Amino acid sequence: MKHWVGKPVIMYCGDEPYTIMKGILRKWDLSASVAVIGHQEIAVPFRDIVVIKALAPRERALPPVLHSVGYVMRERQQFDNAVYFKSAVSVWKEDRLIALNTTIISHTKGSVTLQDGQNLMKGNHIFVVRSLRG
Repeated sequence: MKHWVGKPVIMYCGDEPYTIMKGILRKWDLSASVAVIGHQEIAVPFRDIVVIKALAPRERALPPVLHSVGYVMRERQQFDNAVYFKSAVSVWKEDRLIALNTTIISHTKGSVTLQDGQNLMKGNHIFVVRSLRG
């Protein structure tokens, strides 16, 4: 499978209905038993891969889309990644939506600065990030 490294591929993973990942196959790591795909370098265990196929030229032109599932950020590295990748973030305070699909410009141990300049406390808000697929 190393011949796929550096090429655009579509990867079918898991059980039916398969999880489908599209992107450049970045690495085939035999020692870690993972394939690394996409610009976000998602590591996929070999045991989860069902099929890898070449990505057709018309499929490569499709823009990345937001994952339908988000996750609550709690760790410093999650905030770092959201800043670095300019990920879509929703911000909640209790049951009230403060911001939808904004980006985080910077963060410190206790606060977050959003693209519109708002400075919010991490302890008072919930930050939900959705990564890009593709």
